[in-house]
Amino acid sequence: MEFFDVLHMRQSVRSYTDEKVADKEIEALVEAAQLAPVGMHNSKGYVLTVITSESVLTQMKTAFSRVTGKAGDPSYGAPLFLLVSKTPEAIEEIAKYDAACLIENMHLAAADLGLGSVYIHGMIFSIRGEKDWQKAAGLPEGAVPLCGLAVGHSAQALRPRPTKENFKVTYAR
Repeated sequence: MEFFDVLHMRQSVRSYTDEKVADKEIEALVEAAQLAPVGMHNSKGYVLTVITSESVLTQMKTAFSRVTGKAGDPSYGAPLFLLVSKTPEAIEEIAKYDAACLIENMHLAAADLGLGSVYIHGMIFSIRGEKDWQKAAGLPEGAVPLCGLAVGHSAQALRPRPTKENFKVTYAR
């Protein structure tokens, strides 16, 4: 796909089929994260956790329901969750920005692969203090979850989004 075609295909998908994401697609998503810009080239400041275990995904959802009192699936039934966490080596002032760069690269790669994806922050923010699911997911000691990307095969056909004005643009020429 051409770059702007990928941008038009990138969208938040909140309904997935049961089909698993192929290993080669997961590898491509991980590569996209590895190519993301990170402030001060501090790659030691982050860990990417690839979660396909139904058990771990269920633990995350259960923790969310317990902590928030909300029912439902905050990852929308996606069979793959890509979790971005900061390590003690992260530069605190830019950690959230760096995490967003990793997420956006993976979000665009998912669109290029014909996969659906959606950025997840609220669930991770709510359950970051819950250690059981983090241990089950294999997070390194000291890692703090920041956000994630739910990924899977969209239950609805993906269609390009039209170009529209979203933000005010100013020019200083």
